[in-house]
Amino acid sequence: MALAVPPASYADRFVTANGAKLHFQDWNGPAGAPTLLMVHGITMQSHAFDPVAAALKQRYRCLAMDLRGHGDSAWTEPPAYAYTDYSGDVLALLDALAIDKVHYLGTSLGGRIGMTIAASHPERLASVALNDISPEQAGAGLARIAEVFGAERPPLPSVEAYVEQVLLVYARRMKALPREMLVQAARWHLRPVPGGFRPKFDPRALRRLGDEAALAAGTEMLWRGFRALRCPLLLIRGELSDILLPEAVRLMQAAQPAMKVVEVPGVGHPPALVEPAAQQALAAFLPGE
Repeated sequence: MALAVPPASYADRFVTANGAKLHFQDWNGPAGAPTLLMVHGITMQSHAFDPVAAALKQRYRCLAMDLRGHGDSAWTEPPAYAYTDYSGDVLALLDALAIDKVHYLGTSLGGRIGMTIAASHPERLASVALNDISPEQAGAGLARIAEVFGAERPPLPSVEAYVEQVLLVYARRMKALPREMLVQAARWHLRPVPGGFRPKFDPRALRRLGDEAALAAGTEMLWRGFRALRCPLLLIRGELSDILLPEAVRLMQAAQPAMKVVEVPGVGHPPALVEPAAQQALAAFLPGE
């Protein structure tokens, strides 16, 4: 979760891709600057990357998109939330903006979308930074996320009630973040409804996390995409992550020996990218073109 930033720092923009209206933040960098595309995780939205964009906007045109069914992008009917649905939207966004190649930062689900793109279009990726995710089926944390956020529940009575829900799922990630920061950031994640608030994401998207057959079928494709990458690679892992397990990191290193791995101490899934270790890793990894 990220702190709110002044609206003047970026422009809210929309495109329609594959029948869905998609929202993205456009942090215009210097003229001719390369583009950094940032794609969030399954319970998140584009403001998760506010600190990253604020730090890098002098070197990059930073784009942070809301995936379909998340943030201020449209939900789809019927629900279409496969990796290939998301990756098709990312490519359509790039095409709409006439961007041939991007540096790519993906948190959790966003990282898997990057691997899906690489399975068919690795040439669109100039570099890839993965935040706490692998092609492997995840550890125990995945079931916890789906159980809490994938079900229809009554509206939450307050922003603070949502923060409590987030802490239940992401306690090891949030332990180092001030509570007031979490309350402020939660406002980006919620929409008012009669009786309180609901998260902006479509819970049907999260139910796919519990579909073991779909996950198993996707694993081979994700590994194919990961192995197809021929660009600089960075893997950021939370030391306490129960999604990206150490064995998965070893398998990724065996497949991509040149990949740089940075562990963020004392943090679970996924690092918020405000931690000094994560910020330093991104600053060192992304070229100063």
